Amino acid sequence: MDKNHFEDKVKQFKVEVSGFLDEVSQEVIEKTAVRLEGLNYSPPVIIPIDKFLRLTKGGLLEEIDRILAMPDREACALAPNEPMKCQDLRLQFISVQIFYYKKLMLLRQDDIETWEEVDELYVHD
Repeated sequence: MDKNHFEDKVKQFKVEVSGFLDEVSQEVIEKTAVRLEGLNYSPPVIIPIDKFLRLTKGGLLEEIDRILAMPDREACALAPNEPMKCQDLRLQFISVQIFYYKKLMLLRQDDIETWEEVDELYVHD
């Protein structure tokens, strides 16, 4: 992956996150987080789950910057001798954060289908 492609992809991610309608109260954020913690909800994100569950759009943008600023030895532990693969891993980390944040936004809005999915994975197993 060349540098321009990487930078374009990061820019796309940031534009996508900036466009999220993330307008719920702190009370709703906390209520949802507590409910998910009670289920031992654990999406494969690279930040502590208690922080992720209380993340806002601004916090997610900061998280993207944190991933970009990670030392290579941390971000690229799975591909230490492949700099291009390292950039792919950073994009993958960011993509996963965004994917699960979208689900979190739906949960905060009491989306029935998303809650059923979580219940299926964490309650009924």
